[in-house]
Amino acid sequence: MEVHDAHCHYQFAEVPSAAVELARSEGVSYAVINGSSPEDWADVAALAVRDPRNLPSFGLHPWDVPTAPAGWLAELRRVLLAHPGAGVGEMGLDRWVEGFDPVAQEAAFRAQLALAVELDRPLTIHCVRAIGPLMDILRATERPRRGFLLHSWNGPVELVLELARLGAYFSFSAHHFPERKAHLREQFAAAIPRERVLVETDAPALCPAPAYRVHELPPAADGTPQNHPANLLRNLGELASTMGVEPEQAAATTRANFTRLFLGT
Repeated sequence: MEVHDAHCHYQFAEVPSAAVELARSEGVSYAVINGSSPEDWADVAALAVRDPRNLPSFGLHPWDVPTAPAGWLAELRRVLLAHPGAGVGEMGLDRWVEGFDPVAQEAAFRAQLALAVELDRPLTIHCVRAIGPLMDILRATERPRRGFLLHSWNGPVELVLELARLGAYFSFSAHHFPERKAHLREQFAAAIPRERVLVETDAPALCPAPAYRVHELPPAADGTPQNHPANLLRNLGELASTMGVEPEQAAATTRANFTRLFLGT
């Protein structure tokens, strides 16, 4: 069974190449590797050269907006033009992170959204406690023709169909496993259109509880558990259970959706 990871960070040191290769041997195929700032864009590009199943995406994460160097947007354009198959992101809005600057975040968001539209690239959006500002922008601004991913979807059911009409895809992750997130699982079961569902790990982030792990990675220096790329298989299993289908059907659905958004076919 072949599964595609819609959002991850294999460029981070916590994800060794051996873990990626193990995941690949167990069925993880394409993976969108999201750069977060100019500091890691070269590492993302190098992974794409190493293996064509590593699909690069370059963006400025809202957490990195305050420290972005002058000229970051021109450099982003250069990198995107050098990688015609790359997406834009991870980018977005975050009203949870300490000391956020909403004006700077929105300016960076709008600039990257415009690049995705201009260059006809898929877009990956991070949104935490900022669904209102996000909707204001998406409703009033041109959006990428290919669509955009709301990674690890965490919004209200009332907006799902409108977002789908605007071009949104919604990814399922270990974020949705806890019982307190049952309302989000219900959305994947009944509200989110099947043709807009994807599955992701966000590896090495969003590590599932031990009972849900396929393989382990060593914890970070501060003791934080790290998410193994192969845990995508368990995420898919939980998505299949949520949707009331067999894992093979969930894999086929998410592969088709992934191909449409990220490969443009």
